[in-house]
Amino acid sequence: PRLVGDGRCDGGEYMTQECGFDGGDCDAFNALFPSCSVRDPSLIGDGNCDGPFYNTEECGFDGGDCIENNVLYRACGGDESSDDSVVGNGICDWEFNTEKCKYDGGDCIDFNTQYPNCTVEIPGKVGNGQCDLGAYNTEECGFDGGDCKAFYASYPDCEVENPGWVGDGWCDLGSYNTEECGFDGGDCKVAALYPNCSLAAEYGSNRIGDGICDGGPYNTEECGFDGGDCLEF
Repeated sequence: PRLVGDGRCDGGEYMTQECGFDGGDCDAFNALFPSCSVRDPSLIGDGNCDGPFYNTEECGFDGGDCIENNVLYRACGGDESSDDSVVGNGICDWEFNTEKCKYDGGDCIDFNTQYPNCTVEIPGKVGNGQCDLGAYNTEECGFDGGDCKAFYASYPDCEVENPGWVGDGWCDLGSYNTEECGFDGGDCKVAALYPNCSLAAEYGSNRIGDGICDGGPYNTEECGFDGGDCLEF
């Protein structure tokens, strides 16, 4: 109820006759766009071109926000259902990385210059700090923008399906929990100390031996009484 009449047009259950069309907040919106039905009316005319549901004639092409975008890039991806509102949003989207779309409104120019022969589905993964394999880990893509060079410099003999799992804070067993992979980049060190502690191979293992006594399943002999945290307790 506190959203009713707060000066912001809220959609859904607020924009009903029973709620006075959000306490009058949506009167102006309904007058301008009587046939526009969207989840968040406040996005209409906010200065940002939103997705395909907003970018319609009924919604005034997102209250005018998408007019320039439509002139420049409407259906430039070749599909009327494509969300071309993402063109020029600062993120390189491969679907729109074409001459017709002006290389995603300029978002892909730097990527294309640096990796002219790199064709991957999500260019943003290249050089994001996480080693992605397959088409990303190739010479054309700079070995994932250098992400995989750093990984293999640290773990030259580590062969795993998802290198990004190594050192992510979760103990992955099998081929990850090996000396070659630094015992999952250190994630499984607790598991090595307490092999009979089931929690040591889970994400919560970072609570073991952190200086705070955690009760329940952590405070057991198998888990070293929470890695020693509960000895005095």
